[in-house]
Amino acid sequence: MGRLGIALFVLSLAQACGGSGDDSPGQGSPDAGQDGAPDTGTGGDAGSDAPADAPADAPPPDANCGSATECALSDEQAASDAMDAVENDPVALRKFLTAVPKGGDLHNHLSGAVYAETYLGWAKTEGGYCINKSSLALSTSCSNTSTTSPVPTASDGLFIQVVRAWSMQDFVPGAETGHDHFFATFGKFGAISGVGHHAKGLADVMLRADSENALYVEPMLHSNSTASNVGSAVWTGGTLNTADLPAFHTALLAHSGWSAAVQSVVNDVQNTETGARQQLGCSGGSPSSACRVGARYMAYISRSGGAPGVFAQMVAAFEAAKTEPRLVALNLVGPEDGSTALGAYDRQMEMLGYLHTAYAGKSPLHVTLHAGEITTKYLPPSYKIESINHIRKAVEVAHAERIGHGVDVLGETDPAGLMAQMKKLGVMVEIGLSSNIQILEVSGSTHPLGSYLKSGVPVALATDDQGVSRSSMAGEYMRAVQDQKLDYKTLKKMARTSLEKAFLPGASLWASLDALQAVAACAPTASSYFGDDPPPAACQAHLNASAKAAMQWELERRFREFEAKQ
Repeated sequence: MGRLGIALFVLSLAQACGGSGDDSPGQGSPDAGQDGAPDTGTGGDAGSDAPADAPADAPPPDANCGSATECALSDEQAASDAMDAVENDPVALRKFLTAVPKGGDLHNHLSGAVYAETYLGWAKTEGGYCINKSSLALSTSCSNTSTTSPVPTASDGLFIQVVRAWSMQDFVPGAETGHDHFFATFGKFGAISGVGHHAKGLADVMLRADSENALYVEPMLHSNSTASNVGSAVWTGGTLNTADLPAFHTALLAHSGWSAAVQSVVNDVQNTETGARQQLGCSGGSPSSACRVGARYMAYISRSGGAPGVFAQMVAAFEAAKTEPRLVALNLVGPEDGSTALGAYDRQMEMLGYLHTAYAGKSPLHVTLHAGEITTKYLPPSYKIESINHIRKAVEVAHAERIGHGVDVLGETDPAGLMAQMKKLGVMVEIGLSSNIQILEVSGSTHPLGSYLKSGVPVALATDDQGVSRSSMAGEYMRAVQDQKLDYKTLKKMARTSLEKAFLPGASLWASLDALQAVAACAPTASSYFGDDPPPAACQAHLNASAKAAMQWELERRFREFEAKQ
């Protein structure tokens, strides 16, 4: 059974389980044009997590280069040399990096992933929206024409003003910092980025991912106001302390509105994926090739919410994951350096620590957390990085399996010890270079990416909010090469790491990714190597049993194909 067999297996498993542009800071335009929809061609309807049915097989062993392994490594070196040759040519480098296989984008806020131009296009087409003249926010209260304007088209002068207000386009720090401008954008397009537009947003993200040879995304999708309201109604005892959590947990599960709170998460996942695949024509005769992009989803919770509502949303996510396996994780979002968020941080970590124990063996939900997205510049005077230790608490107390950003790691208590612990536990850091420079003004040698790499901590690049940042996965790879001076083989390792640490079901392809040692069934031989199409029979059986391993093998196949062309 070849590619089609893997694809059909993964599809059946899922069903059974439920441009260019300038990516310099504050600059850029959509990588795929104003509508944000790159031309991706067509491809087979292989299911949500199906590997691509790509047009060409990996090359067979060549007598001129030796064994299959020797030939593959020779091609890898050729690709490395090709990147080195264009390192100082931005146009050629972008073309090269756009084509490089990229694994998964594991830190992706769906609402911030869509470009402003795309949102404006939707608003114009759907009708019923206008622009508030003073705030430049999208609104559905449009009767007062003295305070609102029609949604502009690209030829209107207002259009670029709105794009700048909704993103980092052309932003120059001054009276307003990049930090404040970045976080202010979300409220301006919030009228069109909610649940009713999640399917269109996911389709847009899948199109962009496919256009850049990314295989998989894990968007932050659902914010559960229903669960939050139940939590606030159930808890009437004043301050919610850690000792109160077991009783509060029991009371939540017994509340008459609880099933609706859980179902709201499940419904959003199901409707979003079904709607996105309909948008892309995945079941039709001419499906978009973006249908081959795999997806799993996260619930997200505002860290600035009240404690009862935050805890209730956490519980709802753990409960929903029992029946909806495409819901794979929860995350806390919002500025980490706000006074409310800082004051609530320790209690929220304790909540997650409690739930880690309470749901052990009962819910498959994972935890990945924004932690350490902080610099001294934006901390209130009463707080010090070396005393708050957000990354350490996320790892040790909340049992986070991945960390988003982790920028302040070198300022935490015993950073070397912390990174050694992260390496031992396999805690991966999701690196968003564009948002780190735009929000925190951290780049170059001041960025901890090099320290994580030297310490052996797993890392992978991610877009964070590519629409707001005016970036993309290719844009993040550009920053990695130009700003962080990473070489081709390091980028390749990070792409592999992204799928190794993705919350996909099934056993890994790798017995040891660091040693590039596959499970025995998929180990290279004199005549076969990672990514062969079709895989050896024994390896095929392993891939058939694991969506994760099948996706990882497809990444290897794409690397073989890409490198053979260099």
